[in-house]
Amino acid sequence: FDGVSLQMIADEVGLHKSSLFHHYRGKVELAHDVFNTTMQQIDEILAPLAADDPPDLATLIASTGALSDHFSEEPDAARLILAMVTAPDDSDLRLPYEAVDIHPVVNFYQVFGGWLDRAKRSGAIAPVNFRQTMVNLIGLVLFYPAVARDMPEVTGADPFSAKARRIRREELERTLRGTLEPS
Repeated sequence: FDGVSLQMIADEVGLHKSSLFHHYRGKVELAHDVFNTTMQQIDEILAPLAADDPPDLATLIASTGALSDHFSEEPDAARLILAMVTAPDDSDLRLPYEAVDIHPVVNFYQVFGGWLDRAKRSGAIAPVNFRQTMVNLIGLVLFYPAVARDMPEVTGADPFSAKARRIRREELERTLRGTLEPS
């Protein structure tokens, strides 16, 4: 983020810098807009979880698989989300919680957390630690696509091929079933 100028962004998308300034005051505002759009896409992918009552583990597996596919298609979105949610409090990149009625990340936690709570209470999943499960889910669907291009020694030469995506989805399902299926 720090190494990219608004001119570089304008050149990449084929616009004049003045056209970007017509819509955005700077790259921070542009990044926040892209972040909010990305989180809206995630909300759409997770909509089945919000509506899943009674909860079914298959719905969680399908939703997290869809998220994994989304971030495989849009790894830069995964990188942006990680950058924004882990930015220091004094960073311009950090989206302030008071800047929006409901912070997009809070909504993400509410949907996932709501599903986990309903599933745990109904016995659809094993009793698990809520926070640890959330961190694990985020790591499984977000971290890998965010770092895949920079770590070919770990992720392989083509981390977004159809085969690599299929393997990730299979591993994700095995992990979720192994962790969450009731005994």
